[in-house]
Amino acid sequence: MILLEKVLARGSGLAVLDLGFGAGLLARRIRQACRYLAGVELDPEAAQEGARYFDQPLIGDLLEGISGPWREPFDVIVAGDVLEHLPRPELLLSAMRPLLKTDGVLLLSLPNVANATVRFSLLFGRFTYAPRGILDRTHMRFFTRATGRDLLEENGFRVVSIDATAMPLELAVPALGRPPFAGPARAAALSAARLWPTLLGYQFVYEARPA
Repeated sequence: MILLEKVLARGSGLAVLDLGFGAGLLARRIRQACRYLAGVELDPEAAQEGARYFDQPLIGDLLEGISGPWREPFDVIVAGDVLEHLPRPELLLSAMRPLLKTDGVLLLSLPNVANATVRFSLLFGRFTYAPRGILDRTHMRFFTRATGRDLLEENGFRVVSIDATAMPLELAVPALGRPPFAGPARAAALSAARLWPTLLGYQFVYEARPA
């Protein structure tokens, strides 16, 4: 998980804000590296599970909750699969920037609407929403690698790196998620995403700093 690796690469004693923390899947794995772990989650049922990992969990709308008040600026803000659910993601980005320390980073993931599966569907005139994935029916905005970068740069951030995640092949073929196929399938999907990220990347993970 690229977001996890990037948070842990920042060291220990971190102040981290996790936006849309859900059941706390990331929080439980970074907890030991955090001096102060805060978060905002809209879904009260998911938050019931995840809130126990936080020093300061807030339940409610992201745009309202992000204002805190928080007890200190953050070394890292994580927004994993969040902005695509908002009609005006630039408002959340503008609210994030002053919450970061001068050397702090924003770690952001966005689904890749230019992924091969979406392009192939469009060839046949299909743009069908689904319960999950790139065309999740709750997505309000869609991004490519370039438009994700543009969004960040237009709202006061400087992009440091962009990484593509592997396509979850096991969702289409469940056997690829089980031994002995799981390891080779995952490695092949990751290699493909690195070779041709704009076509075969499933998500893009952006690391950005305040400009």
